[in-house]
Amino acid sequence: MTALLTAVLAFGALAGCTASQTGGNPTTAQSAGTKQTSSEPTSDGPDAGLSIAKYVSNPCSILTASQVTTLGSVRAPEPGTGELGPNCVWRGQDVIKNSKYTVHTTENKSFEDIINNVKANPVFTDKKIDGVRVISTSQTDASTGCLTTLQASKTDSVTVQVATAADERAAKPACTETERVAQLIITNLKG
Repeated sequence: MTALLTAVLAFGALAGCTASQTGGNPTTAQSAGTKQTSSEPTSDGPDAGLSIAKYVSNPCSILTASQVTTLGSVRAPEPGTGELGPNCVWRGQDVIKNSKYTVHTTENKSFEDIINNVKANPVFTDKKIDGVRVISTSQTDASTGCLTTLQASKTDSVTVQVATAADERAAKPACTETERVAQLIITNLKG
């Protein structure tokens, strides 16, 4: 639990260090201090029963080549390991123009514990996408980044993290983008 909180805090610090841009569409981000929550109660529901086993050893294969093209101008995938487990990073070609995407595969960590660690964040939603429970969260107003975690099972999950490039903030609101990528992953997990 502490490791997940550390990862979320590190993401918040990273998001705070990105270049900022004035202007844009003010309706794409929430005002600071506004807590976003889901009105649909999703706790106590059954888990999705999806398997992430084949992606843990190769997290960069969790998105197809055609799905990766929807991320925009990104570099070749970089596999790695972090606090949330094995991951894959697609860095933008230009840090100002292109967003950075990270997908984490997490095994043997309670989804409910993950929720408890982030539900007090200023941005937190708990809902279902294609019948799969997902949470989206940001320690700020989600203007520069967001995390969306999908529940594969009671102890396995996949987290999509986006650090939104300054030039893409108006066109790609962070939590909307993480949820879009999570939906692609859900499609792949359902096969």
